[in-house]
Amino acid sequence: MERGLHSGEHYGTKEVPEVIFTYKMKILKNFKVIVALILSLGAIGLLIGYYSQIPSNEISRGQMLQLLDDKLITRVAISPMIYQGFYCVGGSYAAKPRAKPKNFTITTHLDESQIKGLLAQSNAKVELPGQSGKSQLVNIISALIIAGLIGMLVVHQIRIGKGKTSHKVKTRPSIRFKDVAGIEEAKAEVQEIADFLRNPKKYRRLGGNLPKGVLLIGPPGTGKTMLAKAIAGEADAHFFSAHGSDFNEVFVGVGAKRVREIFRNAAKHKPAIIFIDEIDCLGKSRKFDTHGEMQQTINALLAAMDGFESSEGVVVIAATNRPEDLDEALLRPGRFDRKVHVPLPDAKGRFEILKAHGRTKPIDNQQTALEQIARTTPGMSGADLANVINEAAIFCAQKNANRITLVELEASRDKVRFGKERKSMVLKKEEREMVAYHEAGHTIINLQKSLLPPLYKVSIIPRGNALGVTTLLPDEDQNIHSKEALLQQLTVLMGGRAAEKVFYGATTNGANGDLNAAKDIARRMIHEWGMGDRLYYEDKQKEAEQEINRLLEDADDEALAIVRTEREQTKALAEALLEHETLTREEVVALLKLSVTKAGKVDYARN
Repeated sequence: MERGLHSGEHYGTKEVPEVIFTYKMKILKNFKVIVALILSLGAIGLLIGYYSQIPSNEISRGQMLQLLDDKLITRVAISPMIYQGFYCVGGSYAAKPRAKPKNFTITTHLDESQIKGLLAQSNAKVELPGQSGKSQLVNIISALIIAGLIGMLVVHQIRIGKGKTSHKVKTRPSIRFKDVAGIEEAKAEVQEIADFLRNPKKYRRLGGNLPKGVLLIGPPGTGKTMLAKAIAGEADAHFFSAHGSDFNEVFVGVGAKRVREIFRNAAKHKPAIIFIDEIDCLGKSRKFDTHGEMQQTINALLAAMDGFESSEGVVVIAATNRPEDLDEALLRPGRFDRKVHVPLPDAKGRFEILKAHGRTKPIDNQQTALEQIARTTPGMSGADLANVINEAAIFCAQKNANRITLVELEASRDKVRFGKERKSMVLKKEEREMVAYHEAGHTIINLQKSLLPPLYKVSIIPRGNALGVTTLLPDEDQNIHSKEALLQQLTVLMGGRAAEKVFYGATTNGANGDLNAAKDIARRMIHEWGMGDRLYYEDKQKEAEQEINRLLEDADDEALAIVRTEREQTKALAEALLEHETLTREEVVALLKLSVTKAGKVDYARN
């Protein structure tokens, strides 16, 4: 059984486009620099190779001794080698009088008499290693290469702390408070920040100071980033955006340098807002993270937040969905003074979000359609709701329709929540029948439980990872759950297994999702909500697990008893599902001949 309608994230209706052209130009410029460097190194290598290549006019030792005896050598240069008694001899000789001299070279062993004979020749000289013109040129080029590499390394170290945040500076976001819907309380808490940055004299004459930092806390997708942009947009302030992971690097000190850089840039562009998303990546508690780079980065952030006043026109805004992971020093007054909770929207907030995202879309009977979708999407965030509107538009485009109707909106809602229908998936007849009885078991039990949300529809069309879905529709958002309501929920979750036992004599792995959900509810009832016969602590784990098992067993027994009692009704519902695949609440009530009270509740005492 797939229940309910859960969470996501709201972002507003306008986004500032990234400067893609500038980014591409930067990449192109870096590419040109790299190519030029590679070509330069290649040219230097070829030059060194040319000057250090072995000459092709090398002669043998016998030829050299013969030239020495015949006194044909006209020029000679002797260079000692690193090995004692070995010399590199180069020069020229003339085979005949007045003939054009030919160059020669040889590396060989020479004794004292042979050296004296060579030095007795005209134009003879001794060259010390590394003192020749070629050697000097090679040394100079090598030194230049090493100096260039060291310079590149220094420049890289200087620039390594830059770049990740520099391209995220916006002069003024186009988002306004009117573009952020569904979180009215959070907007009200931060509006004074925008007013202060826009008109600081109004507050300074009374000695008022803004908080240095504002921490936005809420589930993913609830609009924290968009709210920060709206503050900057309303205040006409520069917006410096960074992600917590931007400050995490292998090299110690790089993250701290980036922290100091973003604060320094913000101070140069007042008024300014520094926004750090997922700050738990940066400000994780130092009790559990002893990594040197992380410690230094957190310390730099703490020092930076102590080094400025909010009255100077710089405010730090951070967002997280895990505030329990943050360092205590970061949360103390004087740093993040104010904590603003950005919760999932209620029914009214969901309607406002849907209306904001559907403002530019042709929706038939918009008010009624969006109210219906808002009522049937408890637990969804703004991001989910934006996705619902977008998927509905895609459905209409695929049908070549001109307007979006409630049918497309409901289809897109189910797709976002449960996944796309897999109508092409072929199940064997026996498997399809088992899915029908499984979902019928959930439905029959739900109709008898007055504290649970009413049935919305039941379907045996595979969707996402589920082969069938029983959807419940809360009439309103419910924030408090009684123990009795949770026990009823456990019984409904066991309804699929009970139907499999009654009609097939055994259970299948199709109830895996139901069992996981039931175990999670039972465990939280005992460990977190104190709904057991007694309170349990760490040293009482065994007794706690026994009570969790008892809750699950009692729910399983109750579900089995209900399905056995309503065997005929369960069978009739399963057969109807096999024929129609999807049944709404009204169709189920009519099929089972049930009556509905004035309050909309099903009276299971059949007519």
